[in-house]
Amino acid sequence: MRNKKDFNHVQLHDSGVKLEARRLAVIVLAFAALAWAVSGISYKYFADAGITFITLFAVTRVFKLIAVYASLRAGKAAKEPIKNWPEALLIILNGIFSTTTPVLFILALNYTTLSNTYFLHYTMPAWVMIFAVSFLGERMSARKAAAIAIMAAGVFMIARPDASQAVNMGAMLAIASAISYTGDVVTARELRDYSYHTVTLYTNVIQVIALVPLMLILGLPSAGTLDIAALAIIGAMLGAASYAYYFALEKIEASAAALVNLLELFFAAALAFFLLGEAPHASDAAGYALILSAILIIVLRKSDIENFERLLHFPKKH
Repeated sequence: MRNKKDFNHVQLHDSGVKLEARRLAVIVLAFAALAWAVSGISYKYFADAGITFITLFAVTRVFKLIAVYASLRAGKAAKEPIKNWPEALLIILNGIFSTTTPVLFILALNYTTLSNTYFLHYTMPAWVMIFAVSFLGERMSARKAAAIAIMAAGVFMIARPDASQAVNMGAMLAIASAISYTGDVVTARELRDYSYHTVTLYTNVIQVIALVPLMLILGLPSAGTLDIAALAIIGAMLGAASYAYYFALEKIEASAAALVNLLELFFAAALAFFLLGEAPHASDAAGYALILSAILIIVLRKSDIENFERLLHFPKKH
């Protein structure tokens, strides 16, 4: 029979193991945030270099699927068949959202800066909260209303048109990507009975299937060998980042993961500044600060977090 000293020793050992697991989760999540930021700047670089959208999207999606599948095989994740048609339709819908999100994000880069696209894309938590209040019975509190108002002010600072344009197309596409990302989050929440690994595998398969109609409309991918190789590396890196993300979510709570995910914004802004020479205007920088403040208000709120945190944790990166 164990004495009290042995029991305390076991408790301390278990606490130490959990702490190490949390530290590892934060490290791999930071790696994933850096990988996503690198992929974002690569999209901008390849687009500016004249690589067609269909080439960029097709190569990265195919190699991302290969990397995801390889990661699942290496991790010996159990296979989960789809249970019924309603859930199959949800998976298809999730796959559609996870396809349109990067498509809109990449298209936005043709009209505005990388930093603007990222910060507008990250308005997703506010859109999720608006959806939750409108359709899922979430209560609208003063704190939520303040977060939405601050977010709206930040969006206006970035997206307002100037004298040369009636509509800021880049901002509109980036906001559309955030709304599509919201659909991704909400449909993923409805698939919570499946593991994250299963959902991401199925949705990545749908993304690759979506290449068929896209290629019929836009033509076949076409690029040099070095460009294809570089895009393949980016796709594989995205697959590894997805697996790292899901690993981290099993070790730390969703709200903590959302905070670490914000590193992606800082990585992207730093890379855009040093590699692309993108220095934000004063109004853009003010918009960034407002959007970041609103995100922190949303992510750090404690009320009814148990029911709502699944809507906050950015469940998939596509």
